[in-house]
Amino acid sequence: ELALREGDHRIKNSLQVVASMMGMQERRETNAAARGALHAAAARIQAVARMHDALQLNGSADAVNLGALIEKMCTSLHEMAGDPHRMQIVVNAEAIEAPIAMAQPLMLAINEMVVNALRHAFPGERAGTIAVSLERINGELRVVVVDDGIGLPAGHARSGGFGMKLVHMMAAKVGGELRMESVNGARLLLSVPYAPGA
Repeated sequence: ELALREGDHRIKNSLQVVASMMGMQERRETNAAARGALHAAAARIQAVARMHDALQLNGSADAVNLGALIEKMCTSLHEMAGDPHRMQIVVNAEAIEAPIAMAQPLMLAINEMVVNALRHAFPGERAGTIAVSLERINGELRVVVVDDGIGLPAGHARSGGFGMKLVHMMAAKVGGELRMESVNGARLLLSVPYAPGA
């Protein structure tokens, strides 16, 4: 158990170093598309690092508090946003124990959905709010990421970028389903089968 904790600690530290190096490169980059890609990649690495941090604090148990991890991740993403006063992230997440095999894909999917909203929902100087929720309903975990921004682009279901492809991949990995709609902003609902203790 001590070896597992030490392993998680070292992996977390190494991932944070990589994310910091990517952040430094992002700040030096002059190409906007490259800056965006580096920012998104650093956020993904940070999401995995948070999982190892939770495992270390949890004694490398088989489950983690998914709600607490989502809150911590959204706080970090808000700090990374560049102008945290213009955009707000509101989190309402139940304290749900989820197995690692479910929590890690969900964290990566939620990370992508929030980063996507931060990058695209509020162009220019537009201000707005992103709301993230997690709850248990009728044998499912339901994650909703909603914003009051400009909405999803036309044909978004067919023309999603790498981030949304990653969301679909992570959803499929845990038997989940993603639904997207654009009404007064964007609303993404991720439903995943959930049986406590299974």
